[in-house]
Amino acid sequence: MKKTISKLAILLACLQFYACASSTVYTPLRRAEPAIGAELTRAPRIIRLYFNALPDVAQSSLILIGPSGEHQLRGMHTMASDDLMIEIMDPVTTGQYTVEWVTVVGEDPTTYAGSFNFSVAAQ
Repeated sequence: MKKTISKLAILLACLQFYACASSTVYTPLRRAEPAIGAELTRAPRIIRLYFNALPDVAQSSLILIGPSGEHQLRGMHTMASDDLMIEIMDPVTTGQYTVEWVTVVGEDPTTYAGSFNFSVAAQ
């Protein structure tokens, strides 16, 4: 009987650990251009992120990091009721890229942050 209770306790502990480890953190980001994880054959000129509500431009930032370091961006603005858009000033060449973002969306005062990758193949 003791061994059965002990095995059950271990099983429950493992299930709880798995549930905690596999849970995802909430993000208001719904999609992006370039797409999250995209493998592009053309270099993007803009970054556009879509959220579940209107992001506050004044409380937002975007960073693009590529093979040669951080890229210069300009003109962050919204074009619709749920997006942030910014122009990429430096040439985007072949390689892996990371977009890091921070924003506040809608009426929620929480500051959200995240990142995603995309790549550009030789053109």
